[in-house]
Amino acid sequence: YMPINSEEILLKYGYDFYKFIDKPVKPEYSNILFKDIVPKLTEGDGWIKKIAYKKLYKHQYDAYIYLSKGYNIVLKSGTGSGKTEAWLLYTFKENISSLAVYPTLALANDQINRIKSYCNVLGLKVEQIDAKTKEILWRNGFKTSDIRRKLGSANIVITNPAFLMMDLKRWAINPRKSVLREFFKNVGLIVFDEFDFYGPREIALLLAMISILNEICGKNFQIAVMTATLGNPKDLAKFLSKVNSRESIIIEGKPFKVKNVSYIVLGKNLRNIWSYIRRFKDIFLREKVGEDVRKALEDYEIFRENVFKILEIAKSFGIEVPRIEFDIAELLQQYVYDEGLTIVFTGSIAVAEQFSRRIRTTLDVSLKDRVASHHHLISKSLREKIEEGARDGYVKIIFSPRTLSQGIDIGRVVRIVHLGLPEDVREFYQREGRKGRREEISFTESIIIPFSKWDRELLSRGLNEFISWIKLPLEQVIVNEDNKYIMLFKSLFHFISSRHGGFKISDEEYQFLKNFGMIEGLDLSRRGKRTWLNLNFYEYSPPYGIKRIRISNEGEKYLEDISHCDLVEKFQIGCFDYSSDSIVTGHRLGGKTGRIVVGIEEKPISYGLIWKHEALSEAYGEYEKIKSKWGEKPALISDYNMGRIYSEVLCTVKPPTSGFGLLYKFPSRVVWYVVSSRSRVIKADNRTIAIRERRPIEIPTPTYG
Repeated sequence: YMPINSEEILLKYGYDFYKFIDKPVKPEYSNILFKDIVPKLTEGDGWIKKIAYKKLYKHQYDAYIYLSKGYNIVLKSGTGSGKTEAWLLYTFKENISSLAVYPTLALANDQINRIKSYCNVLGLKVEQIDAKTKEILWRNGFKTSDIRRKLGSANIVITNPAFLMMDLKRWAINPRKSVLREFFKNVGLIVFDEFDFYGPREIALLLAMISILNEICGKNFQIAVMTATLGNPKDLAKFLSKVNSRESIIIEGKPFKVKNVSYIVLGKNLRNIWSYIRRFKDIFLREKVGEDVRKALEDYEIFRENVFKILEIAKSFGIEVPRIEFDIAELLQQYVYDEGLTIVFTGSIAVAEQFSRRIRTTLDVSLKDRVASHHHLISKSLREKIEEGARDGYVKIIFSPRTLSQGIDIGRVVRIVHLGLPEDVREFYQREGRKGRREEISFTESIIIPFSKWDRELLSRGLNEFISWIKLPLEQVIVNEDNKYIMLFKSLFHFISSRHGGFKISDEEYQFLKNFGMIEGLDLSRRGKRTWLNLNFYEYSPPYGIKRIRISNEGEKYLEDISHCDLVEKFQIGCFDYSSDSIVTGHRLGGKTGRIVVGIEEKPISYGLIWKHEALSEAYGEYEKIKSKWGEKPALISDYNMGRIYSEVLCTVKPPTSGFGLLYKFPSRVVWYVVSSRSRVIKADNRTIAIRERRPIEIPTPTYG
């Protein structure tokens, strides 16, 4: 289908932009059809029957061949290049029991549904298991032994690393407690997909788990790693061979991409604005601006490349400037009428919520539900509802900080809007990889809207610098088998499992634990036990979330749990919760010391709440004073909606003093930052810089966590 042409919209509303086109890319094909390897696929319906008669990409066929020869593989190929089918074909053809590990099952819904569809046609059994699924099975009357048998009889089990690590910890304490124990006995292939999702700590834990699995599984399983941007695949391949003594090979392939048109939106009516600004040249010269500004007043192209800076300076001189900070909603709301889906990536949950809310308020009631936000603070059921609406073509625009940048294949995505650039190039391309994954899409679009200080700083250096950043090579995801986290998890696993005769701990591992004070006699010390409890995949904390309760006139409502890291960094008293338009007003405490946070309380933002809350009312008084000094009218809720007031938790970090060790992070205090609506000018050398005033307001509340 044919997406809306954004160039027409931009021209219609008078926007200046830079445009460039990327040609379509197709992976190299083999001469082998899917049905040549798995004939039964022809018995399927719909897309499965269609794919049966398609040729394999060369990298898919190479992966199948090398897996069939007993190799480990590292498949490095872009998004939309059929990496899932690359290992599935081998599983189907050879009837290999396979364990597929995805970063989160929520992000892997599409792959899971695709795998299930294949297995339904082929008469194979696929099961998925994570903490949520296990809880549902328990509620439906399944015992742990029932779940173990259910998984043990599956051809394919799909899980996430957090659950896998927790199950290995259960195995260490008592193998009979492991729900994957029966499946482990027969697993012949373990697949790690979306390897780029993980950071160095998570990769270290994955390597540790691979090593441990090789020790406890009944067979010498093969390993397949799927990646798009891994920087040192040779090091990973070497590690895999070291673990299972199999040869490992790196296979590379191109992604599938349709023609893509990119737009960098610079502003509205720029030439007219330039002509207008030039009429105030005397004011600029009187203020002794730098040479960079003087040149911009004489040369339109220089002005165009520095437009954000020049207009901020003009405003600070009291010059009434035509609108340049365009209404983003004005552009984005047009995509509600598109056939395909537009995903708008933002730098934070706050910005995602802010703009999705603004667009919904401008739309007719019948269209409001076609715009949604998607992030981890929204309940899983609502996220799944939004994803389903996107697949069905009902939801047209989704705002997301990161949760949609990896793993999800919605298929209908025709456009990625970058509301500000991400911190690294790798995430930029992960965002980009969500679109154009269907051959029936005529073309796709990338729209880059400068939004943050970082974007504007890049633009202030010139448009070419901005484009150069986008074209930079990807930052590398590094695999380091010497990371001490590998030794930490393996040492604790071996020490604990040695009690039931599972393994013997090596002298090196014993000394490692002893050096960190984790062993006391023949048992773990208090520190060792605490480390074992807190050593989990995505964060070092107990394996359960902290409750989040929103209190309103309608009573208490439990929202999605937050992590211990979120508690420290985002949910102290006085913090804004942008996902529910609330303020954290209190913590529910417990434990011996009375300082353990078991829940956070938050209430809807209102002037009544602020005046009744002692600390918040003091902060509001300071807010009014700051706004008065700037000559602006205090309007906290309006400033909140426009992103001109936000909260931040200032933390104290205590790193280890000598190499590997514990890093402590304590919440020190909560600060509101108020940003002025107008700018002031600073001159430095031959440059003139326009900045917005920003003032901190400390919230006098205790911190916990």
